Amino acid sequence: MSDTFALEWMGGVAEHHFRRARPGADDIPWHALDRSKYREQALQAGRNVWTDVALSEYAAIASFAQVVGALTEALAPLDLIGMTSDFLADEVKHVELASRLVMQLGGAAPRKFEPARLVNRLAADLTPLQRANELALRIGCIGEPYASGTALPMMQATTHPVVRAVYESILRDEARHCRFGSLYFEWADTLLDDAERQRLAQVALHTLQSYSGLWRRAGEPRVASRNAVTDAEARELGWVPFEQYVPLAVATVRDDILPALRKLNLPLPEAQLTALLA
Repeated sequence: MSDTFALEWMGGVAEHHFRRARPGADDIPWHALDRSKYREQALQAGRNVWTDVALSEYAAIASFAQVVGALTEALAPLDLIGMTSDFLADEVKHVELASRLVMQLGGAAPRKFEPARLVNRLAADLTPLQRANELALRIGCIGEPYASGTALPMMQATTHPVVRAVYESILRDEARHCRFGSLYFEWADTLLDDAERQRLAQVALHTLQSYSGLWRRAGEPRVASRNAVTDAEARELGWVPFEQYVPLAVATVRDDILPALRKLNLPLPEAQLTALLA
């Protein structure tokens, strides 16, 4: 298998069943995005942005597959398992949409594919309930709300109808995904003892620390390439300059994610979390 991120499409029966489950991708007027109207710097930045989105959404397929397995092993409510399993098809659709947008911009930017990094690595000695708790926290309470909270303002700023249509389709699904974490802990709350709440508080801290790199990357070449374009180009093709992304990311964590985590009655290390957002 190649170590470069690449996607295949089978067609035929597989495509027929997938289109029945998740229609709509062919309704977007893809060719209305004419790359001949953009400078090469803008196209390259757009390819970088949307290739990263496709890879991130591909990882989300693996993450929710891991979540569904953990919920099953933990004997979580059957309807909660069913709801969460439906998210897998959503994430496949998101990968398709981001990839088709990348192709309209001239093709994917090269990215290394590392299968071992697709899912969360959990301690081997965790019980099934602890595994489910940790994944629900990492993905349902932090990962999905972060992705949705940062994408919504970018969608609102986007001026090209094709890019906006991609964002709108993704964010409609993310609104449902963002409910998973609170629903899971509504069920699991009475099953958590003090030791597990303490452990989950540290999991939350470590997860947010890993996300902090997303708003502390000003010197990276990939970020610099995005800032080589005008604000108007960035808005058309679907992102904001780094100096605007930083306060957006911090506000998403401070105003959306942390209040939801506090409702779970975890002993969060508030001083460390405050420093993380400084």
